[in-house]
This record gives sequence, C-alpha cells and structure tokens, in this order.
Amino acid sequence: MNKKTMYIIVAVLVIIIVVGVAAYALLYNSGGGGTTSPTATPTVSVADATTLQFSANVTSQGQTTEYKWYGKDIHANMTIRVDFANYAYIMNASQEKSWSSTDSGATWTKGNFTADWISWSPLWTGYVNNLAHWSGSGNYAYTDSSGEAITLFNISVNPTIPASTFTAS
Repeated sequence: MNKKTMYIIVAVLVIIIVVGVAAYALLYNSGGGGTTSPTATPTVSVADATTLQFSANVTSQGQTTEYKWYGKDIHANMTIRVDFANYAYIMNASQEKSWSSTDSGATWTKGNFTADWISWSPLWTGYVNNLAHWSGSGNYAYTDSSGEAITLFNISVNPTIPASTFTAS
C-alpha cells in the first residue's frame, strides 16, 4: 500500500470513531435513551378539579363498608355515582334524575332524585370538603362528627372517567 491510501484509511477510521463517540454522547446525555430528570406535572387541587374518583372505608360500630365514588362537573350541576356491596346509585343534579341498581349496575331502576340526593349528596360533599386537607398523595383519614372513622383512598383528581360510568343502561 502506498502512503496516500494509508492516510485515507486512517482518516476514515478517525471519522468513524468521532461520529460513534458523538452519537453515544448525544444518545446518553440528552435524554435519548439514558436517564433523564422528569418534568414535574402540575397538580390540581380538589377545589379546582372537574372530575374526582376515590374510595371510602367507613367504619361505624365496628363494621367497615367500602364505597367507591365517582364525580364529574363536581362544582356545578354535578353527576355522582356511588357503588357499595352490590348497590349503585347515579345522581345527575343538572337533570334532577337518579337511578339505582341492586346488582352492581347490571340493571337500573329510575329513582327518586330528591330522596337520593338528600341521602347521598351530603356524604359526597363531606368527603370532598375533607379532601381539601389531603396532602395530594396517599390516603386521608379522619373521624366525622357522628364518630365514624373515614379513610379516603385511591384518590384520583381530574381522572378521565368513562361516560358509561354515569349512564344507567
């Protein structure tokens, strides 16, 4: 081999090495495959939420019952749903309509909105008001004015709740 060919081979090898090192550095130092610092996601407080989902363990006289709550448009003309045992209730405040189910939502019966709202809305409101003191993570436990121990958990602020959750069909 002559000297000119040797210089070309060395130059090509140097270029390949430099490009390889640069690609490695870009890939692992700019977030293209290495570890990155996550960007903080802004949190929404319960007071500013439009949807809310949580579970509540209510202990009264030694008996604990779990309730699952779902709400949309929670600060104006809300629709709420509560599930417990095999029962479910949906209450739509803007339409002043309610439905109930005794088989976990498989079949629904038109309810008495006024009676259902009087029964369930104060519970929802009490839980939401207490969530104002929640840290934004984990569970929130307190004792209500009647002495019942309440633990709110699986709390999700502004979740995407399927429309079917609020449909009695």
